[in-house]
Amino acid sequence: MARRQVSWSALVLGTSHGRRTRVSQSLLAMPPLLLIHALLVLAWRQGVLPGATVAWYVAVTLVGCVAFYAAVRSGLGERARVEPSLSAPQMVFAMLCTASAYALCGPYRSALLCLMPLILCFGIFALESRASRALANFGIVLMGGVMAALAAESPQSHPALVEAASWAFLATSMTMMQVLSDRLSRLRSRLTRQKNELSQALERIRLLATRDTLTGLLNRRAAMDELRRAAGQAARHERPLVVALVDLDRFKQINDGHGHQTGDRVLQAFADVAQRELRAEDCVSRWGGEEFLFILPDTSEDEACACLERVLAVCAEIIVDGLPTNWRIGFSAGVARCLGPADLEPAIERADRAMYRAKLAGRGRIHRAQPPETR
Repeated sequence: MARRQVSWSALVLGTSHGRRTRVSQSLLAMPPLLLIHALLVLAWRQGVLPGATVAWYVAVTLVGCVAFYAAVRSGLGERARVEPSLSAPQMVFAMLCTASAYALCGPYRSALLCLMPLILCFGIFALESRASRALANFGIVLMGGVMAALAAESPQSHPALVEAASWAFLATSMTMMQVLSDRLSRLRSRLTRQKNELSQALERIRLLATRDTLTGLLNRRAAMDELRRAAGQAARHERPLVVALVDLDRFKQINDGHGHQTGDRVLQAFADVAQRELRAEDCVSRWGGEEFLFILPDTSEDEACACLERVLAVCAEIIVDGLPTNWRIGFSAGVARCLGPADLEPAIERADRAMYRAKLAGRGRIHRAQPPETR
């Protein structure tokens, strides 16, 4: 039974949260409209109004409501890139329906005056101040025109003084409603601006917490989180995972001989090359100083070595501002296979030892770590 109710709800309102809210708001117009229909039927039963007029009014207003429901339910406003709820057109239609019913209802017309301010509430969360103000003025002028016409046509049944007093109260209430709507609109704009600023601040905090400020790479803590995620995924899918530690060669000589700014440019140049040469699923992070950690999922040790050789070859072609033209960026690297989530720290240690063996062997080399069982 519950499943059947859910399916009917999805059929009538839609499945997305935003569209369901908009369709529900459109359907809120139905109860007041049905009350107007009931009032017109009462006027017909009392002989105040012809039955044909009531039938035409009911038919036209129901067709209009169904048309707006279908437009909002189908997402017409979203596709047309206008306000998705179509609040302004619906409010104009509702005001026209109310004004015409006021002209038809005779002695029962005063019951309809409360609907005009209520219609303004319909768009209080969706419309900007200018549009809401224009609709309020439209409603005031519309009702004033209808009341003036009724007073001129039938002064006995629609005394001018009574119509003028009704219009004055209506205009005052709608103006007050518009003032409140303006305040709410400004509050909504301020909250939206503050929300955007907060989102931007949170994004900056996230970047500061996870990114190295110089190279833009993941920092050490974020790299460990990424390595844990990659190790878990590799274990679930029974895929290989390789880590590699890279240390830039003669980096202390660069800092001491050419300045820390040149050293920073070298780090940035290496980071750019590493990111450009890796696959989308690979990851490189700044491990500390001039050391970098590569995380290479679904990669064998042979493929990892080939990848690092490619990075080494590209780095050798880079000329960094502040370094002699014959100076080439080089690095030594150690490659180790990670055997699972429990092998993270040991794998990094094996890669670190292999990297130092590459340093001792003459730099500019890539060494594989010994398997755990042969250490």
